[in-house]
This record gives sequence, structure tokens and C-alpha cells, in this order.
Amino acid sequence: MAQPQSIQLSPARTFRRWLAPVGRRLFGTLVRVETTEPVVALTFDDGPHPLYTPQLLDLLAQHQARATFFLLGRHAAGQRDLVARMAAAGHAIGNHTFSHIRMPQTPRWQRWRELWQARRVLAPFGSALFRPPYGGQSYGSRVDALLFGYEVVGWSGHIEDWVAQPPDRLAERLLAQMQPGSIVLLHDRLANPRDPAAADRGPLLAALAHVFAQVSARYRFVTVPGLIRAGTPVRVPWFRPAL
Repeated sequence: MAQPQSIQLSPARTFRRWLAPVGRRLFGTLVRVETTEPVVALTFDDGPHPLYTPQLLDLLAQHQARATFFLLGRHAAGQRDLVARMAAAGHAIGNHTFSHIRMPQTPRWQRWRELWQARRVLAPFGSALFRPPYGGQSYGSRVDALLFGYEVVGWSGHIEDWVAQPPDRLAERLLAQMQPGSIVLLHDRLANPRDPAAADRGPLLAALAHVFAQVSARYRFVTVPGLIRAGTPVRVPWFRPAL
């Protein structure tokens, strides 16, 4: 009986096969985690907000939930006590630039300044996590984040909470995003609201309270670093203009 022949890869193909996971780790954007554990990462952008963020922190504490906050330096600068409260409660704090710039359309020197200024404001509470405003990222801005030592975090789902919606609709959409390993994009503040009515975060807080009551027995809400520890990170090419 003939023995199956082994397939010999060329040196070039072997190198590409070795390089692919390295490239995904260095230049890929984290969008979810492969896991069988019932864990979800809720992430909140653009804060902190002097009114809504404390209410959100109270709600998270009530349900023993942890979250990740991608903060703007300009908003955090005057609310250091609130940033410290987040960190003390076990939440993760990531960089979202200083003033919510569109990374792909911004000159490199300004991108560096935005990342550095926000990092200084968030120290010593900031983590090595970064989310580009509007989800916009170019090859150049991805390299900049890499040079600053950041893990770039995208998302696997969102509920368009930048548009005014009733709490029941927001809750319905959020429940639909609940999958083990999901990273969900939310906002505790809107940096530049396109819909002025959506600046009110009250409906989102009501929706979150409903969702926690529905699924807290089935899901644990963890930080992005906690989610990574629960399984295998999925990183993908994420190069697109700012929305």
C-alpha cells in the first residue's frame, strides 16, 4: 500500500505561514475572543460624563459587572476623581485620543500629540488599550498605535446608541449582541452628537438596567483584558476611513 507523500512547503510559503499570525498580532485589531465561557466585554467611548458616568458606575457595581472605558483626554482632564473611581472599581481604561480626531485624515505629528496628551491625562490609570475615534484607521495610524505600545480594540457589535432610541429598542438590540466573547461598542457620552436628542444617556442606562436583569445569571461582564484571558483573541485587518 502506497504511503501518503508529505507536502513540502517552499521557503517563501513557510515564511508567509509563519508571518501571518505575527502580522495579525502586531497589526490586527481585536474584535472578539473565541471562548466557551459566558463572558462579554461592554465598552464605553467618549467619556467620562459628569452626570451619566457616575450613574453608569453605580449600575455596574450593582450587578458586579466590569467594563472598559475608552476615554477622551479633554473630558478626563477635569474629572480625575471620576477616572480614579473607575480604576478603583476594577474597570479598564483605554486611550481614545485627546480630542476625538479622525485618525486616518490627521497628520502624523498631530496623531502622536493626541495619543501622548491623552496618555498623560489618563496616567497612572490608563492601560495599553486604544480605540480610534469613529473606528477609523489607516495603515499609518495603526503603526502609530503600535509604536505607542497599544492594543487596538474594535468591536463585534454595536447598537447605534448615537441615535436617539427608546430604552426597549436599545435593550432589544443589546441583547441580540450577547454572545460569548463579544466586544460591544457603547457610549457613556457622545463627543460630537449628530442627533442632539441622543446626547441624553438616560435611555441607554435604562436599557442596560433591563439587560443586566435579564442576563446577569447567564453572562459575566468583564473588561477587555479579562476577555482576552478567557480565550483566544481574534484580530483582523481593520483599515477603513472614519465614519
